[in-house]
Amino acid sequence: MNTENQANPAPTDLELFRTIWRLALPVLIQQALIYLVGLSDTLITGWYLSSDDLAAVTVATYISWFMGGLLAVVSAGASALVARMIGAGDRDEANRITGVAMSLGLVAGFFIQFFGIILARSIVLGMNMSGDSAEAAITYFQIIVAVGPLIAIRIVGMSCLAGAGDTRTGSMVMGVVNLINVILSWALVVGFMGLPKWGIAGVAAGTAIGEGVGGILILMALIKGRGGLRLKRSTIKPCWERTRRIVRISLPTVGETATGITGQLWFLSLINRLGAVSTAAHGVAIKCESIAYLMVGGFAAPAGILAGQYLGANRPELAKRAANMCLLLGNVLLAFMGVTMFFLDEEMFQLFLGSGKPELIATGAPMLPVVAFAMPGLATINVLATTFRGAGETRTPWYNATIGFFLFRIPVTYILARPEDGSFWAMGLKGAWVAMLVDLNLRGLLLAIKYFKGGWTNTKI
Repeated sequence: MNTENQANPAPTDLELFRTIWRLALPVLIQQALIYLVGLSDTLITGWYLSSDDLAAVTVATYISWFMGGLLAVVSAGASALVARMIGAGDRDEANRITGVAMSLGLVAGFFIQFFGIILARSIVLGMNMSGDSAEAAITYFQIIVAVGPLIAIRIVGMSCLAGAGDTRTGSMVMGVVNLINVILSWALVVGFMGLPKWGIAGVAAGTAIGEGVGGILILMALIKGRGGLRLKRSTIKPCWERTRRIVRISLPTVGETATGITGQLWFLSLINRLGAVSTAAHGVAIKCESIAYLMVGGFAAPAGILAGQYLGANRPELAKRAANMCLLLGNVLLAFMGVTMFFLDEEMFQLFLGSGKPELIATGAPMLPVVAFAMPGLATINVLATTFRGAGETRTPWYNATIGFFLFRIPVTYILARPEDGSFWAMGLKGAWVAMLVDLNLRGLLLAIKYFKGGWTNTKI
């Protein structure tokens, strides 16, 4: 998108939709491929390994989100600044910000690698895990964080490219990542063509190798030049002023992510009290619900990109129009997803598990009709939070997440997610999902009120 010339007439609704769709389609593909990385691990584990291993993948996946959360200290600010610079027509500064961001991301990646390997056991045991499932989770997590620096390069590099309006490169790279992950994970579980049968370690190894290749490909793309961005020796030199700007914008996002991670891990630890079957069933249900996240992400990303670029071009009215249209499209899309989860709950679970684990299907499938009613909140949170971040107003999403987790989700989970004994206040796993329903819809409402009050278009970065 080119917003350098402020004298250009405002696009029609159709032209704006085409711009959004041009950005959204690669993101939808990219999100689907990112999802398939985790999905393939769940499918392979669900079909070939034990419920303890499946519970381990669930817990380790939650912990792995911590990596992306830490990297938000770089990726959020870098994406917002790159979008502003592109909107203002200053590609040289966009390249300098990208270079500094990649250097910072690499440092963060080594930090994650070092402390992740050392602290994996303490983290897993601190989440009420024990026995075989705990050992499997520790193994899985340690293998993944071993490629932390390359994961950091992929995440930060893709964020900078997205800020520049290039969402295609990330989707192509994630296609390669997913292909490697699926083939290697499966081969190292079943022992294809004489390869060792590594069990849960094989699932993790396939994922780690795929992620590592993805980081290398993003680095190569930026060195060669993509989306108007190009890494050079002169741009990766440390610069305190650019580092300060990146971190200042990102810090609230780091707070938001830390809040989300803390809340999610706390939430999961309460579910873990219900036993390995509930934990495994919850993990599969989350994979089903995550389809909604990846779908709405296709319209959330353009909302953030266009908000940043239009504000950089000093056209706040277009930033609002783009965000409004993305909000509408996201809600319509997730309305269809909600209907699917409500009526096809068991069928979705059987896709993940086949028919060999009826206890998991019986425990987890009823969660999907519950969360189906949270789709309006989920769509609103994703689109509007990304809009705020793209504008550089990163505090509001953080405050919203804090209220949602610690005033809504966690307290309601404590009350309702207890082993079923026939009483209303002991709903088992369903109690946790009712808490999620309350959290998502109330958070969406609060964020919408803040958005429509205005003021976010005046954010200075």
